[in-house]
Amino acid sequence: MTSTTGFARPLIASAMGLAILTGCSGMQPTPMMPTYPAQVGGRGGVSMEADSLCRQQAYQAAEQAKQDNVNKEVAFTAIGTIAGAVIGNQIQAPSRHGPPPRGPRGPGGPGGPGGPGRPKTHDMAGAGALAGAATGAALSQGTLQNTQQVYDVYYNNCIERYRAYR
Repeated sequence: MTSTTGFARPLIASAMGLAILTGCSGMQPTPMMPTYPAQVGGRGGVSMEADSLCRQQAYQAAEQAKQDNVNKEVAFTAIGTIAGAVIGNQIQAPSRHGPPPRGPRGPGGPGGPGGPGRPKTHDMAGAGALAGAATGAALSQGTLQNTQQVYDVYYNNCIERYRAYR
């Protein structure tokens, strides 16, 4: 019978790391107003209807950019977690808890998991997963779109289209 303890620890550590890092997300709220709103009415201005329509279109574009940002952060963090767990699983750190026990003990036989005369080691998959998740989340920050900038670009382009047809 195979024990899942070796797999469960990295999985739990990965889930905890992902939960912690999700709380550290740099997500921006979806903007509700342009940085420089267009003049409404009067000479050179646009109608209230055009302004409202442009704001709605810009909001939708910014909301889509925000969702894309979330997807990127989750993907980078998940890939980092998996890569970190795989790399950490390959690292065997010596135990600091004294000499290995003598005699038969558990599934590892004489001397514990390292065999007779070998020092015990700890699997570093959990620590690797956590470090990988942190690295992935940090790397994702460089790929995120500024939602205010997306809003402003869509809004300004829309307003210019209305001005062009006036």
